[in-house]
Amino acid sequence: MNILVEGWRNINHSYALVNQWQIFELIKSSNISFKDIPFPNENWNSQRNDSGLRDEVKNIINKIPPPLDDIHYDVTYRISGPFNFDKKFKSEVAFVFATSEYKNNLIKSDYINGDPIQLSKEKNFFIHTPSNWSKKSFLAAGFREDQIVVVPHGVDIKTFYLVSESEKKNIRDKYKIKSEDFVLTNIGAMTQNKGVEDLVAAYGILKKKNKNLKLILKDQSNLYNRGASNPIKNMHDSKFNQKYKIFNDQMYNDIIIISKNLNFNELRNIYSITDCYVSPYKAEGFNLTPLEAAACGTQIVVTDGGSTDDYFDDCMGFKIESKEKSLNDNIYLSPKTNSLIEILNSTINKIDDKKDVRNKLIHKNFSWENIVKKLKKEFENKLSR
Repeated sequence: MNILVEGWRNINHSYALVNQWQIFELIKSSNISFKDIPFPNENWNSQRNDSGLRDEVKNIINKIPPPLDDIHYDVTYRISGPFNFDKKFKSEVAFVFATSEYKNNLIKSDYINGDPIQLSKEKNFFIHTPSNWSKKSFLAAGFREDQIVVVPHGVDIKTFYLVSESEKKNIRDKYKIKSEDFVLTNIGAMTQNKGVEDLVAAYGILKKKNKNLKLILKDQSNLYNRGASNPIKNMHDSKFNQKYKIFNDQMYNDIIIISKNLNFNELRNIYSITDCYVSPYKAEGFNLTPLEAAACGTQIVVTDGGSTDDYFDDCMGFKIESKEKSLNDNIYLSPKTNSLIEILNSTINKIDDKKDVRNKLIHKNFSWENIVKKLKKEFENKLSR
């Protein structure tokens, strides 16, 4: 199969990372050409925003040739932002990777060069989205049911695995975390849809009675100009803090903020020293970091009712009660802070005996090798129609 990929590479944006793992697997059984799509932000570059991938993966991806006029392509696969809905393509079929964080509302600024209702008439144009939550927005926008394929993201099982207790101790020592400390973690953009303010609130309440509680916030301020200090400040200035007075020197001192770029091995280290990975998100198209954490054996706490429902299993951890709300036609989830506090309170300092079960489940069902086989099967199905 000849595949023309139009996307991003060599930076740590989620689309670029997903695309690079897809290519790394696809190239084992297909001929790939790559067209680099310009980044929408002039400050994004491989020096400032290095992908953090293994050298083996980087070398293979960077050797992929540009598109050639004398090659007949079976599939065009686009993965960049804004989503390129141009119905013109030089292949039998076209797939556009697209995701919607909000339910039932595809934001017009998220796509260019096409209209969903007009594109619904195209027989060879398809949307690849990673969750059923996200799919609902594309259906609501006008795409046909048979135009949308749901294939989730995966994890690199050579990177995200169970580390030994001795390794874990060494990593904890590096971050000055004691063996008796209980660590909560959240990794990613500190934008409001991630719900980090709710995590800070729960941490502040529980910190009063659990002096060994620590919080790690790894942000992506180099991409979004918004770091972990933003949700902390928002919570500090909130009515919640005025009522419960959760902020004090000890609470601040036990928050570890990491803003520098981390490679994938360093991310694994963070997941591995985490006792509970917490993602009280309001709106996500997929939410990959809890899946990576679970692959490292770490228990996860995620919002109920959203995109993570597609991959969540009871052995992974707990779901936060939530209800749907709407703002400017954007349907999102509102996780209940009391539910989050109750869940975390029940897990702090408790023995976690399901690390191995989580690790094996994720490695079996969500390796990039298996996920990309599903994606390629979708390519083949649409080509054979």
